[in-house]
Amino acid sequence: MRFLSAAIRLIAIALPFCPSAFAHHSQAMFDTSQEIVIEGTVAKFDWVNPHMYLIVETKGPDGKPALVEGEGLGITQALVDGLKRDALKPGTPVVMRANPNRGGWGKQVRILDVTTQDGEIHPFYTSNAKSRTLTPAESLASSWAPSRAAIGAGFGAMASWNITPAGRAAQKTLAADGLCFVEPVPFLAVLDELRTIAVADNEVVLHFDNTGDHVIRTVHMNQQHPADAMPSRHGHSIGRWEGDTLVIDTIAYEPNASGNGANVPSSANKHTVERLTLTADRLRLRYEITVEDAEFLATPGTLTQQWDHRPDLEFSPASEACSEEAAARYKPHVPQ
Repeated sequence: MRFLSAAIRLIAIALPFCPSAFAHHSQAMFDTSQEIVIEGTVAKFDWVNPHMYLIVETKGPDGKPALVEGEGLGITQALVDGLKRDALKPGTPVVMRANPNRGGWGKQVRILDVTTQDGEIHPFYTSNAKSRTLTPAESLASSWAPSRAAIGAGFGAMASWNITPAGRAAQKTLAADGLCFVEPVPFLAVLDELRTIAVADNEVVLHFDNTGDHVIRTVHMNQQHPADAMPSRHGHSIGRWEGDTLVIDTIAYEPNASGNGANVPSSANKHTVERLTLTADRLRLRYEITVEDAEFLATPGTLTQQWDHRPDLEFSPASEACSEEAAARYKPHVPQ
């Protein structure tokens, strides 16, 4: 790789819709219509949830030594896209491509990708450009993860939902922003993180790896919702098979500050219907969801997404659970 002669170069670009604007916190602090390219060496790489941080030692506009802290995705998302923890050790020469902070030079940036001297491009908010060979699944009972393109499709659909004035007003408060906060579906299902499906006669269990905080959803097959279903974050789910399609009907959601995703809250009357079907080539699972919540959605919200078959992935350990200290780093500041 040929390194840039200038330490920092500002490039004005037109970026497509950015799905990560919905991930874990607002991206309003960053100017996603601009890129900066920073050349330097890795000072520190904090492999933490809900977002990882890479600190690069470089030179500022005045030519003096400076540290720039860049934010990346959560560990669970990075692993799906192929980022390796030991790829960016302290002292490694790098070129970091990032969106700048609206507060100006020296404040936290949003990392797109990082290139090392061997020419390897390490993905952060941008997707891995390398093609991945998928293997066919025998059934829905396997391991799955949306690709970065699939998460874009999912969040793009959510961005078009018809939100009520009450929903818009609540969204502006960012009540769930920057917290270790596990949203229910649709947000939970759309994130590019590992999830497994286990199928039995009486139940189907979906296990989601969400920034290191594991979510277990149990679907009670061929039953009715009980009249006294206890409200919970992920609701009460019943299921049935329509041919090869698993249909999941969920009610009894507890009110949630971001229950309809992107800081749009949900009410106790939220109702979802999900449909999971293998694609014809069995390499992916087609996921569809309809969300009804008249208090915050003027019309039902729908989205369709595909999940790649990923038996190569493993769940993250409990030691990588979301850290409130790491979440609090989403602040415009210069690292010390």
